[in-house]
Amino acid sequence: MGLSEAEARLIAAFARSAATASSMESVVSELFRTLRMMGTVESIELVYPFDYARWDTWRMSGESPSMTRTDEWPTPPKNAMTTFFDPDNRQAGYVSLPGNASKTGYALETLAPIVWTAMSLQTALARVQKASRSETEMVRTTLRARDEERQRIARELHDDLGQSMASLKLSLKWAEDIARKQKGMEPVVDELSESRDAVGVMLGKIRDLSHTLYPKILDTLGLFAAVKEMTLQVSRHSSIQVTCTCKGKPRALDMEIGVALYRCCQESISNVLRHSGASRLAIQVRYSGKDVSLAVEDDGRGFDPRPLYDSGGKRMSSGFWTIRQRMADLGGSFRLSTAEGMGTVVEMTVPYSSNHKNANKRKNKTAHRR
Repeated sequence: MGLSEAEARLIAAFARSAATASSMESVVSELFRTLRMMGTVESIELVYPFDYARWDTWRMSGESPSMTRTDEWPTPPKNAMTTFFDPDNRQAGYVSLPGNASKTGYALETLAPIVWTAMSLQTALARVQKASRSETEMVRTTLRARDEERQRIARELHDDLGQSMASLKLSLKWAEDIARKQKGMEPVVDELSESRDAVGVMLGKIRDLSHTLYPKILDTLGLFAAVKEMTLQVSRHSSIQVTCTCKGKPRALDMEIGVALYRCCQESISNVLRHSGASRLAIQVRYSGKDVSLAVEDDGRGFDPRPLYDSGGKRMSSGFWTIRQRMADLGGSFRLSTAEGMGTVVEMTVPYSSNHKNANKRKNKTAHRR
């Protein structure tokens, strides 16, 4: 027995809805609704493999389906009309209807391949989402571990090696003063003085490295003070004119928020120094009622942002991708505005009440110049 025109339209409508269904539950619900519109169907049973050793059994007879998961392949019900997704591999799943209505059975044979395709699509999407979550969590863990390691190394450089170098410098000064009082010790005095100066240079480099790895001022005076100190270092080591301003009243931030924004600012400034050819760099920290934001703007050559991403929207620039990931991890937002010859603006915003439940809810945007 063939299908009527109305039934063919119902099957076509089911195919469209199944292809865009949000879940397996939606596929099962839409299948039940479609079969009920074709004939007297009181219930359905659908079996589909969850993995290689477990199967999900979906049953529906009312408003919503129910699902159970078993380690053994569910045998089709007796006295039921069953259509297997793959006749050569029954464990690929099936759909069963009670009774023996040949007309509904013919429709089920037509619907089964569509159902199988829809369920396979849902399985694939679930695996992709799981892999994406796993990748995100791995990156998040890596960033945290890297920040903690930087903090540990910075502390050791400052407290251990830095203090030892400072002590050595004092000892050399003491020896220099003693030698200066002795006749004929001028060469020794000169050597001690040069050594003391070299130790002083090394001590300065150690302190700069410690500050770069993790600025203690971030813990004591907060984000704006730490960013201000960073801009002073940029001014000392480059010819770029740097300004750093604060809008709103500074407030204490959670350590994760402060570290994330500081690292993102550090990465943005590094990009400016390496690539922009800018003569001016402006950084602003803004404290509002609900969030804190940081903007890094330069007057450099700018660039076309589209090559940052491939056709799948995946990362092409690890620096900007890391910034975006840090912001997403805190439920914040990241915006890159640029165009060739028009400079670049990097804006990052994080809510004070940031937590990982908010992660990925805010949009991260890459745009041409406003």
